[in-house]
Amino acid sequence: MKPDNQPTDQYNGEIFLYYGDISREGYSQISALYEERTEKKDKICLILITDGGDPDAAYRIARATNHHFDDVEILIPDICKSAGTLLCIGAQKLIFGDRGELGPLDIQLSKPDEMLERMSGLDIIQAINALQNQTMDAFRSYLVDIRMGTGIHTKTAADIATKLADDFIAPIAARIDPLTLGEHQRAMQIAYDYGERLSNMTKSLQHDALVKLVSGYPSHGFVIDRKEAGSLFENVVAPDNLTENIYWWSRQLLKKITYPKVPIILDVKKEGLLDTKHEQQEDADEIDNQRIEEDGQNINGTTGCKGKNDEPNFDQSNKSKDKSRKSTRK
Repeated sequence: MKPDNQPTDQYNGEIFLYYGDISREGYSQISALYEERTEKKDKICLILITDGGDPDAAYRIARATNHHFDDVEILIPDICKSAGTLLCIGAQKLIFGDRGELGPLDIQLSKPDEMLERMSGLDIIQAINALQNQTMDAFRSYLVDIRMGTGIHTKTAADIATKLADDFIAPIAARIDPLTLGEHQRAMQIAYDYGERLSNMTKSLQHDALVKLVSGYPSHGFVIDRKEAGSLFENVVAPDNLTENIYWWSRQLLKKITYPKVPIILDVKKEGLLDTKHEQQEDADEIDNQRIEEDGQNINGTTGCKGKNDEPNFDQSNKSKDKSRKSTRK
């Protein structure tokens, strides 16, 4: 049940909001807010809503947050994909709302010869694995058919099967560019190495969870809900009486403000935005006006979270970022 009036001082810590793509600019903004704090507390609840973005920036935000706070909690009220999942590895606790969801850590790369289209770093790796399986299946099938059908010696049958399998697979394998393969392997290593460093710092992941996050899911948009996250992270909880009001405030924010082109980053307590449920709509209006002013100031700029065409990016591809989130994810 939504609380009618729950003061924010029930949460004994700082409350910050990061809503939007993860970028170097976002890292600079949130670091500046951390440094400007007058009343320093050891605990933080970071409300994180993001489609993803720059893995380097996500790593820097996670490290900076742990530098300024001893106890890092991340509240996930809605979508928190890719680089957002990487950032979550840098928290000791995940407060997971009913509609929250994480995503795999497979990195996104530009499609060759395509503008504004991206592909998963896992695509070429999975293609090679499939090719390897097809090669073995073809060899076994040829070997058995030749040996049983003709009665010739096994060695001779194996030589013929090898030649047939090679003729079948070679044209397909020739289409794989070794340089592209190396680029994809390096890109996937970025996700693993950053995740490993953050997990060593916070002890947030369960055994083999990082490998699963990087390579164990079939698609970049695969949904990792609270139950699934509980099998990957050590400390995943639902909002309780201390954080429920923060959760409902963030849900109200999502109803009012569509996914921003420029990230919204706020020190929520400093802005006095969480006093009562009755004031939440006015709070959303205030943030919306701030977003409009920022969009006007950045009209000639970019979102700052899309990597260059030759750089890896965790951004959610082929998805409109201005649509309202009305799904009921569990």
